[in-house]
Amino acid sequence: MDERHAGALGRRGLDARIAARLGWRACGGPGDDLWIAMPVVDQGRRVGTKYRTITQPGQPKHIDQQKGTPQIFHNIDCLRRPELSGYPLVITEGEFDMLAAIQSGYLRTVSVPSGAPSSDSGAEWSYLTHAKSLLAEQKLIVLATDADPPGQILQAGLAARLGRSRCKVLAYPTGKDLGDVLMGLGEQAVRHTIAQAYYIPLPGLMRLSELPELKPKTALDTMIPGLTEHLRIRKGDFLAITGPPGHGKSTFVCNLVSNMAWHWKTRAVLASMEQSIKPDLRRVLRSYRSERLERDMGEEEKQRADDWINDHFYFVQPSDDEEMTLSYVLERFAAARYRVGATIGVIDPWNEISVDKPADWTHEQWVSQSLRQVKRFARKYDMAFIIVAHPRKLGRDKNGKVPRPGLWDIADSASFANRCDLGVVVYRDDLTVNRTEISVVKSRGYYALGKCGSVTLKWQAETSRFVET
Repeated sequence: MDERHAGALGRRGLDARIAARLGWRACGGPGDDLWIAMPVVDQGRRVGTKYRTITQPGQPKHIDQQKGTPQIFHNIDCLRRPELSGYPLVITEGEFDMLAAIQSGYLRTVSVPSGAPSSDSGAEWSYLTHAKSLLAEQKLIVLATDADPPGQILQAGLAARLGRSRCKVLAYPTGKDLGDVLMGLGEQAVRHTIAQAYYIPLPGLMRLSELPELKPKTALDTMIPGLTEHLRIRKGDFLAITGPPGHGKSTFVCNLVSNMAWHWKTRAVLASMEQSIKPDLRRVLRSYRSERLERDMGEEEKQRADDWINDHFYFVQPSDDEEMTLSYVLERFAAARYRVGATIGVIDPWNEISVDKPADWTHEQWVSQSLRQVKRFARKYDMAFIIVAHPRKLGRDKNGKVPRPGLWDIADSASFANRCDLGVVVYRDDLTVNRTEISVVKSRGYYALGKCGSVTLKWQAETSRFVET
């Protein structure tokens, strides 16, 4: 290395002696600039040469290479040296940054062959394929790319291909790369910059101190007799309700949401598909509000009841040419949340939701993914989400009675039992007797939502309430 070239490198803070040990040599080139030749070595054999001018940061630089030079990491043989196995691997965007890291003590440093790529795809990434087996052994990789838009493309591409879980990145105290840090602050600053490398943040992976403090959510009593210890409603939870047809699932839900509206001033949005909103559901809600049968109400009393219904309930009812898909329902639930502050959403029953699954999915896969979507929706919109779901056909016992189902008996998927936060079974042992057993069979949040247990109640039609027997 002659004095002029060594001096030019020195003005950038680069050690010409270490450059010479890497095989860098002064060479001629077009124009008046000082050129340097950097051999490309693979397994101890020179396979090509790259040339570049020694210019100061911010000045135009010129780059060339020997014809046939392969696109591989510069200094790749450092990955084959067993004595360096304890060092982290540092990948830089250019050879001068690589030299800055090496002379600062990071001997296991390589440079990409052609700087930042023009895009995140294509042959410009082929050097990773060449080094695949060597890179597979690295537990920690420091990506020392430039802090500019092209450098960010390189950083993101390397992290995606090498695995973000093992990649660290740098925050430069000055300039945009290690060469700038070396020139401005010296080798100690380069060492400190690399030593302070930090892992690429991965959403969803946090220490306890990084987790946000969640505001406690109040679990509200349903005010249904006997269920205070067993069933409370909290925003963000998913409640699954099942029971044989005709045993009172919809009646129970109507009583529940009416209680929440009356006692806690909540608003609910209902997708009710097995009973008409007018006149059937309206009749039940009117009786709840007025505590008397609709046929015994005067017009003024009906109007007061309807005003209460309008204030606390929204209804999802598609036209005849619209499909009641889950996406259709959720869009309207979200609108009710934003527009009127609805905090309870009800689908009754799930079995009437139109299936819009991909052709290669089973029905059970579709239900599982749909319920996953329901749970995400409940958390995102901070709504209690209630789904009424019919059980599969269970047959009858020797006495002709339909057996009491469980959550695992819900038609089409076991996902209801797996995904719900609360599970309720509504069952009547004898349909000729006004007696309904309401059983909480799953409670994921024992302390907040209540413990599992059962209560037997009777239905009072004139008030649209379950009452004690």
